[in-house]
Amino acid sequence: MKTIAEILGGAHILFPFSFDIQHAFEEYLTDEHRSFLTVLRVIEHAQPCITACRARTGRRPHKNEPIMRAFYARSHFRIATIVDLRNRLLTDPNLRTICGFNAVPSTATFSRRFAAFSEQTPLTQTLDTLVTTYHEGHIVGHINRDSTGIKAREKPVKVERKPPTTATPPRKRGRPRKGESRPDKEPTRLEQQLEEDLATSVAQLPTACAWGCKKNSQGNVETWKGYKLHLDVSDTGFPISALVTGANVHDSQVAIPLEKMTEHKVQHLYSVMDAAYDANPIETYIRGRGRIPLIDQNTRRGTDRQPFTPAQKNRYKVRTTVERANAHVKDWLLPHQIFVRGHMKVTFLLMCGVVVLAAVKALQYFILPTLLKG
Repeated sequence: MKTIAEILGGAHILFPFSFDIQHAFEEYLTDEHRSFLTVLRVIEHAQPCITACRARTGRRPHKNEPIMRAFYARSHFRIATIVDLRNRLLTDPNLRTICGFNAVPSTATFSRRFAAFSEQTPLTQTLDTLVTTYHEGHIVGHINRDSTGIKAREKPVKVERKPPTTATPPRKRGRPRKGESRPDKEPTRLEQQLEEDLATSVAQLPTACAWGCKKNSQGNVETWKGYKLHLDVSDTGFPISALVTGANVHDSQVAIPLEKMTEHKVQHLYSVMDAAYDANPIETYIRGRGRIPLIDQNTRRGTDRQPFTPAQKNRYKVRTTVERANAHVKDWLLPHQIFVRGHMKVTFLLMCGVVVLAAVKALQYFILPTLLKG
């Protein structure tokens, strides 16, 4: 797979001290074009090879790499639909050159490739490579975890309640009588996740479009129809792990799977979460792995837990990093409205924004400081 640097003849696009990148383009390069070039170069160093599309008959199909760059451009420039993306490529020769198109594919081609890429996992592998590249050998102080609502334009799936398997006989409340045996309680979802592997826990999370509600930062309850984006970010706002579920999934159900995903990529000391994650199994798992959970106290559980010490309160303030990361993705890297339908397509669209955010944070905190010191 050719990188963008190879397409432009090996031009030094990150810091053009001896070469002006403008000479490789016919029209004037704006700051948005230059920033997208820089972000794209960071991404393509970590992107795996995408499976090629082959056709037995007919003309030769378009290559995957230019179309994948166009999808990154869709996130970077906040382009709402594939029709708008194709029109932008037709009217913007600089963007067309950056993506590597000799001829812009049809809207149907973009739609088919979007569906094909959604079934693969190139963006998850790209994010994992970016994380390990820039965090290998470093200790991350805090992993900040939170979710944000994603509105979708599709019909939510009606959740059917499971009928009780066996009718339990009525019994008196209180301690069991002498010789009376009562069935053991079934383990909760969080208790099951303690023993399950990561793949099983993720596979059992609901992913269909649904109605969800969440209390915002002002204390008001908001409802929406769609999905949830769950993020783990570092102290700098670098996204470490990401999962997309239905909007009806409680935040606590995703805490242990995200903790398992993150611990395989980076070594961190603290896991910082808000009161929605206040559950004993989550704290048990984190402490069992040798880390310290900083979870805000949920008022529904009473006052049995010890409150934060002044030092813990000061350390807990770093949790706002994940809120800024969620706002960055939603306000700058996602379109105003999401028109794609289905969990896989929505996940692909959201992961494009998350990968672009990871490239921006890599430039901001790893690449630029290193070059300035040199």
